[in-house]
Amino acid sequence: MDDLNAAWTSWTATLTAAGFDPAPELRPPADPAELAQAQSRTGIRFPADLLALYALADGQGRSPRAPQVFPQYRFLPVADAAVVWGGWDDLLRAEGPDGMADHAEHITVRPGDPVRKEYWLPGWWPLAEDGGGNVLVVDTDPAEGGTTGQIVVAGPDEDQRRVLAPGVTAYLRLLAATDLEVEDVGDGVVWWDAPALR
Repeated sequence: MDDLNAAWTSWTATLTAAGFDPAPELRPPADPAELAQAQSRTGIRFPADLLALYALADGQGRSPRAPQVFPQYRFLPVADAAVVWGGWDDLLRAEGPDGMADHAEHITVRPGDPVRKEYWLPGWWPLAEDGGGNVLVVDTDPAEGGTTGQIVVAGPDEDQRRVLAPGVTAYLRLLAATDLEVEDVGDGVVWWDAPALR
């Protein structure tokens, strides 16, 4: 998809210009067979722009000193995302509807955001993870008025469900257009953030 490719190019160029070149940690394109297997296992039909993103890079490596592709979140390879999804699926099965309803009691939704007030849904694909279990998900089961493929924040430390963008391409465009916050965290490590987009 040309739009996704252009948005990705713009975003990675923005990161590189700010001194955070993601290229050394990006993995080669995802294996189509692995993508098909992930969709079959989860029952999630990946939106076209998510597939296009994986055709450019199958996530990034694990180096803790490497710049993240998303603000405070590591872009997960398909295999890692499938493991994360599986962990949440195990929780859904173990807790059952009543247990998940108990978890959801603490969940809020940012006013005006078309996302379900749920702790976790099987239709959420983990695009990126912050290292503490919180994830940016591609939401394929949106609330009324939402967009299939919208980017949503979820996780054990994230009680507010919020929509960051209507899709992967739109999210990359928003990132490329934002002013990055850059911080020297010591030990020669400089980090970036975009708090409004995580």
